[in-house]
Amino acid sequence: MGPGIVAVGLSHHSAPIDVRERLAVSAAGVPDLLRDLRADGMGTEALVLSTCNRVELYAVPGRGQDGDSLAGWLAERSGLVPRRTLPYLYRHQDNAAVRHLFRVTSSLDSMVLGEPQIVGQVRAAYRMAQEQEAAGPVLHRVLDRALMVAKRVRSETRIARETVSIGRAGVELAKQVLGALENRSALLIGAGDHGRVVARSLIDYGLPELIVANRTFSRGAEVARDFGASAIPLDEVPRYLERVDIVLTSTSAGKILLERQQLAAVARERRYRSLVLIDLSVPRNIDPGADSLDGVFRFDVDDLRQVAQHGQAARQDAAQDAERIVEEEVARCWAWIENAEINAGIGAMSRHADAIRRAELERAAAVLARLSDKDRKSVEAMTRAIVKKILHAPIMHSRQMAQDGDRHGVDVLFTALSGTPDDD
Repeated sequence: MGPGIVAVGLSHHSAPIDVRERLAVSAAGVPDLLRDLRADGMGTEALVLSTCNRVELYAVPGRGQDGDSLAGWLAERSGLVPRRTLPYLYRHQDNAAVRHLFRVTSSLDSMVLGEPQIVGQVRAAYRMAQEQEAAGPVLHRVLDRALMVAKRVRSETRIARETVSIGRAGVELAKQVLGALENRSALLIGAGDHGRVVARSLIDYGLPELIVANRTFSRGAEVARDFGASAIPLDEVPRYLERVDIVLTSTSAGKILLERQQLAAVARERRYRSLVLIDLSVPRNIDPGADSLDGVFRFDVDDLRQVAQHGQAARQDAAQDAERIVEEEVARCWAWIENAEINAGIGAMSRHADAIRRAELERAAAVLARLSDKDRKSVEAMTRAIVKKILHAPIMHSRQMAQDGDRHGVDVLFTALSGTPDDD
């Protein structure tokens, strides 16, 4: 049988942002990663979920692979030293991997409990896996179920109605520095999901002016229209840094866009008037060195998490209801996966036994040729019945071992009786 599914990755729970950004995978880089994973024999199915808060790989492992080997492969492919990176990476296998995915998709593992963005991010990752033909029967079943679980959690619990959003957290950080927002202005660089959420919240809390800059101007203009804002070319950003009060970065550039030296010059031009920088990108877009500049206040997604944790206790009752839904659905989904694997193993075992039966009949072809059609059919039926009776006990034993959780015993049995490795 082998492991049905594994999940490896890191998140804001297990790793600081400087580690997360080094493992982050851009949307453009996901197809190559999925292709390399299968080419290297690491997995037969795979999905990559890379957001500002987590980088996760869900896979049906290749022959001889497990969570540890996949974690090492992921670290090495990202150019990291495995022995330094592996302590940050968690590994989940089988029903624990299914449980983790269901909790992630239902926002139970999110920086902000109950936030809605994660469902769209999981759906986009699933769509990418499908487009790259990396999602097979196991991932199709698990991802479809995960999205259904998230829908149940949002409709059957109060978790979404008790949420302190990322947008609200961004507003709180800006207000801590600037006070009221009624006479302030903000610049949004990029059109990432979190940036748009925070920008919308700022406007809803009274910010009168928003300016949008994006690598593709037409896309920036489209976002600006959504907010009733104005759009500028990306190369005009330096000029606007001197006049706005808040800068939000939310891009997939994967590098620093605003360097400390540039921001030092901006601070001097502003006569050290307070400038709030909210970096919502992973990898980060704003040089952390800006923290040492007078009048400049830089925050990143981990800072937003700390603000968003306020009110967490009020959401725990809803979270407990959600956890019960997750456990119920994990049991159903994992039972399906195990049953599918058992049936595949039984099928391989039955095919092997029938191949032996047919080979023996071929050897006796000269003798059988002297029999009548009726007698040959009787011999054929008798040999099939013998095979069926011989296999009955191993089949029942394999199902019982699977029910008892003895996956190793099932692997040994199928390998011995199928005549091939366990993933035949």
